[in-house]
Parts: sequence; C-alpha cells; structure tokens
Amino acid sequence: MREPLSQQAQRAIRQYIVDHRLGPGDALPSEGELSALLDMGKTSVREGVRALQSLGLVEVRHGTGLFVSEFSFDPILDQLPYRLLTDDAPLRDVLQVRRALEEGLIEQAAARLSAQDLDELDVLVQRMRSEAVDGVVPATIDRAFHQGVFRCLGNPLVLQMIDIFWTIFDRATADVRSLHVHHTAEDHAAIVDAIRSGDTAAMRAAVVDHFADIQHNVGSLSALPRGATTIDS
Repeated sequence: MREPLSQQAQRAIRQYIVDHRLGPGDALPSEGELSALLDMGKTSVREGVRALQSLGLVEVRHGTGLFVSEFSFDPILDQLPYRLLTDDAPLRDVLQVRRALEEGLIEQAAARLSAQDLDELDVLVQRMRSEAVDGVVPATIDRAFHQGVFRCLGNPLVLQMIDIFWTIFDRATADVRSLHVHHTAEDHAAIVDAIRSGDTAAMRAAVVDHFADIQHNVGSLSALPRGATTIDS
C-alpha cells in the first residue's frame, strides 16, 4: 500500500530537521518554502505540519512561522485517557519501565546523593508519617520522594518517567473509588536506610518491596470489568 502523501510529508520534514541539525527553538522554512524544498504539494505539507504539531514535534507561532518544539510527553499523555478506556496496557507498561529504571539506577543515585539529600529524604519520610491517611501516603509526597532520590542523576527523562506514571495512574483510577496505593512511610524509610548502608543488594530489594503493592493494585485494576468503580481492598 502506498504511503499517504501527508505521512510522506511528515517523514520528509523530520528528515529535513535531522539533515540540518535543527534543535528546539530553531526556525523551519515556511510551509510554502518546504513545499518547494521537498518537491511536495502545499496541501500535503500543511497536513504533515499539522500532524507533527499534534505530536509536539513542530510549533506553529502565528505571525512568526514554524519552529522545532521542545521535547515533551504531553501530546502522548493527552491521548492516554482514550486508550485507557479500551486498553490498560499503558499503565502496566509504564509501571514495568519505571520499576526497571528505579531498580537499575538506585545504585548510581546512591553514589551521588549527598548527606543533605538524604536528610531531605528523611524530612519527606517524616511528612509521610504525619500526613498519611489510614496509612496511605499522599501521592504528592510520594512523587517528591522519588524525584528526590533520582534528581541527582541529572537525567530529566528519569524524572519525567516518574511523573508520567503518576499521571497515567491518576487518570486510570479517577473513577475507581476504592483503589489506592498503600505505600507506607516505612517503605520509603527502608529505601533511605538501604542507601545509607551502601549495600546495593539491600537497595534493590527495598525498591522491589516498594513496588510490590502498586503492582498488586495495577493487577486489581486490570481485572476490573469495564465501567466498574470499586475493587476489594
């Protein structure tokens, strides 16, 4: 089957960006100029630009022109609520990736965390203990804790993956009243203790234990019939 002209235009514009080593914020030729440069019809180029804009790869600044966008997961996240209505795979898949990242990177993070960083993690654990409701740690503090562990790596993708998981989880469970992540403050305290000990096996074990509950909850969510709003705790 022949590739649609709009998809050919998308591919050609992407290749133009690569060939000219354009980065975020760099200007692209106008649609008319791209049409001439790529030897493609203006309609196809316009459709290609719109598709790339919806993917967050190209930014259209009215009155100014076309620009290469900053990378963002937002366009992908915007599509997830619709997919989650028919397929719970994104939630399981992102959880699997996030667990692999945290388990695999915990040793590197531990080597870079300063005494002050660990003290700040202790503060978050204390907040978990004081602000937990029925033993359930507030998601905002949980998120801050994991960002605090891995921010020292200087890798924004890792932090984005942590945020993406919570965004997906929040959206997937918005209508599931009884579904909670029953992480306790002690789960997080165990991670800090393992980091302080310098025992890499203990660090990984603490991360695995931490994810055990959330994996159970995701499995419970996956088992729910479509449209169900509660699960057994």
